[in-house]
Amino acid sequence: MEGVGTVELKKIKLNLPEGGLKLAYGGVLKEVEVAYEECGAPLTDSNAIYICHALTGDAHVAGVRPGETEPSGWWEGMVGPGRAIDTNRFHVICANVLGGCSGTTGPMSVNPDTGKPYGSAFPQYTFDDAVDVFRMFLRELGVRKLAALIGGSYGGMQVVNWITRYPDDAEKACLIATCAHLNTQAVAFAVMSRNAITDDPKWNGGDYYDDAAPACGQGPRAGLAAARQLAHITYLSRTLLQEKFGRRLQQNFVDAPADEKAERERQFKTYFQVESYLDHQADKFLKRFDANSYLHITRSMDLFDPCAQFGSIDAAFARVKAKVLVVSYKHDVLFPWWQSKEIVSALLRARKSVSYCHLESGTGHDSFLTDIDDLSKLVGGFLGRREVKVLGWQERLYRNVVKMVKRGAHVVDIGCGDGTLLNVLRAKRDVRGDGVEIEVEPFEEALADGHDMFYDDADDGLEAFPDGHYDTAIVSDTLQEVKNPRMLLSEALRIANEAIVTFPNFAAYRIRFTLAFTGRLPVSKQLPFQWYDTPNIHCVTLKDFRALCDQEGYEIREVRAESRHLFGKLLLLLGLKNLGASKIIARIAKKR
Repeated sequence: MEGVGTVELKKIKLNLPEGGLKLAYGGVLKEVEVAYEECGAPLTDSNAIYICHALTGDAHVAGVRPGETEPSGWWEGMVGPGRAIDTNRFHVICANVLGGCSGTTGPMSVNPDTGKPYGSAFPQYTFDDAVDVFRMFLRELGVRKLAALIGGSYGGMQVVNWITRYPDDAEKACLIATCAHLNTQAVAFAVMSRNAITDDPKWNGGDYYDDAAPACGQGPRAGLAAARQLAHITYLSRTLLQEKFGRRLQQNFVDAPADEKAERERQFKTYFQVESYLDHQADKFLKRFDANSYLHITRSMDLFDPCAQFGSIDAAFARVKAKVLVVSYKHDVLFPWWQSKEIVSALLRARKSVSYCHLESGTGHDSFLTDIDDLSKLVGGFLGRREVKVLGWQERLYRNVVKMVKRGAHVVDIGCGDGTLLNVLRAKRDVRGDGVEIEVEPFEEALADGHDMFYDDADDGLEAFPDGHYDTAIVSDTLQEVKNPRMLLSEALRIANEAIVTFPNFAAYRIRFTLAFTGRLPVSKQLPFQWYDTPNIHCVTLKDFRALCDQEGYEIREVRAESRHLFGKLLLLLGLKNLGASKIIARIAKKR
């Protein structure tokens, strides 16, 4: 698949208010220049996507730079024709952040008052200031409304700032491997990184540039290298580090001359491969990043806290109007899944449109950059506009469930699979349907169909959902597959006013006959699994279900029984539901 082609770094000097850009901490920037790249379809009033880059990233999100022969964007696999962020449809923009060192005004820039690099004179700024610069920049490009805001990690935090402070700016927002504010451990890592820089004597309070030609890598090289090494440990999971390096030694060090070994030993160096890897990452970083920028950017990230700004996390996310996708990763040390869940829960409590998926990648925080197959499908589906056609057999399959759902209801399908039932309900009952699913592939399908989706294991409870959030919870062919059916029913009736439960009836005559005459468990269209390969861990019957509801204090408001076979249908006509039904659909609620 072809990429976006050649892209060039552009610069624009902002038209600032009289007196310059006044920053949140009282400083003033008399001039602000923004460096950016753009690619994709011609810009219209509805197709712009803005990507906020990660902590040490830049505007080069995709494409070939002039003079290069191969694409070198940091999110090459995500952005391009036919890719998740489809440049056939969208005009993609990414700019370097305020305070950075890749072209946008920062500590290396010339201070108009002195004619020299800012250095220590560069004023402290906040995320508010950085996002305001982005918005001013977009206005000068003619962009008033974004189709989507997308950001991972540090960039995702900027998206949080944006959609809470300026809720009308974007139709959709993707928050990937990020949080509302850094947790204590993440702050501690950032503090240690900054200490490594400021404790380096060559930092000189921030004034270390060669006035004639300031460049990355000047000044506190040892401190910046140590900061990068510490940060890089947090970007990879413990599992990945162990698999890549273990305790293996670097062979060229092992075979080194005795005098070189002795010198390394005097410097307390070792020969582990992981040490060589960290040294390599530090050397690369020194060539492209500036220590002062690292200090300013990480401090602005540490201090960002919309919960404090607006009074609470609920108050912050109650302001959001965009449709939101939140993605977290397993083994992410910096931005753990529970912080993503905090955002999701706050949006749910505010009754906002939000989807959440937790990806089981083992590579850690950097997964959103390096392991993007599932992420691409999620983001592509979320941004897409797929037309869903409900087929006749699908309507027939779910006709009895559909009859029990009120028109226009807010429904959640727990264990929704690929969202087929939600599609039918949307087409036939005009419902707003959300889904809960733990398998990623069907989750991606349902998300692409336009449903709000939540990655959750029903056995772990549904604590992210507030009480009474839905009109109806549907537990469709899930009750027999979970470890704790009682807990699932309790949770369904906590988050919804009533529940519709469907399950295969293990008391059906065909199952009884098969057991009686063959002594073996049946395999059929309704139960298409061998006993050793079945997801059904409970054999529930209609009588069992009635007994459980009576025990738990649930009212059974309606029961519909289904059978595929003529004899079964005859038994149902005679009122023998427990004997004739191969499938049961029951509508239940808490007794008043």
